Amino acid sequence: MAEEEKVTKKTSVAFGILKWGGITAGVLVLAAAVFILPMARTMMSFRPAPTGAVTPEFFAVNNKFVDFFVFKSGDELFCFDAGNSVAQVLEGFKELGLEPSKVKAVFLTHSDGDHVNGLPAFVNAAVYLPAAEEPLVTGTKKRHFMFMERINTLPVLKYTLIKDGERVKIGKGVCEAILTPGHTIGSTSFLVNGKYLIVGDLAIIKNGKLVAMPKPPSEAPAVIAESLKKVEAFKGVEYVATAHAGVLKLQKN
Repeated sequence: MAEEEKVTKKTSVAFGILKWGGITAGVLVLAAAVFILPMARTMMSFRPAPTGAVTPEFFAVNNKFVDFFVFKSGDELFCFDAGNSVAQVLEGFKELGLEPSKVKAVFLTHSDGDHVNGLPAFVNAAVYLPAAEEPLVTGTKKRHFMFMERINTLPVLKYTLIKDGERVKIGKGVCEAILTPGHTIGSTSFLVNGKYLIVGDLAIIKNGKLVAMPKPPSEAPAVIAESLKKVEAFKGVEYVATAHAGVLKLQKN
């Protein structure tokens, strides 16, 4: 009888392991279907611009799957985002014949790593962080990415907050901050001289049109859709620079 009880217990344990193994496998399959596969499809659609001049005063710097952008005013340079790594930043600047030390300011569209990791390359630059994005950096709020939560960090200690609608003089130009949340809580676009609109991860380009960045990696599809409508209403914009889909040249309106 004792032997039968041992066999029964072993059988129960085995069935328990199989049961929980099946549940775990089911959860992983569900996660793949809901989060991982859509994210993979989105990343496969990324077509960042190659490193080079968009115009004589505006440049794209390719960091493999993401771009950041440089505005040149005389001898001064101003960046929008900072790329995915210092090494890739330096490589891109070398290709363009530009000096990282001449970058006076970096305006961050948001705080995800592929937009901020290259910041240490710009030793003389002031860093502007969207005020609405700061809670993700201080840890007051967490970044929701697929089924995970995390705190975004900056590889620099000092930054200046920039608010929605605030304008900053950059050389002979003006940069205006436009709060465009949805990808993250504080995602911000920047309008330079009314001509260049840098939107970060607000949108990608499909068939010659701007399309809202889907979820994942965005947090709030309904919010990002409204943000996209907001920037599309701007008049006079000639170039829309996206982080992952290159630059869209618009007809003058």
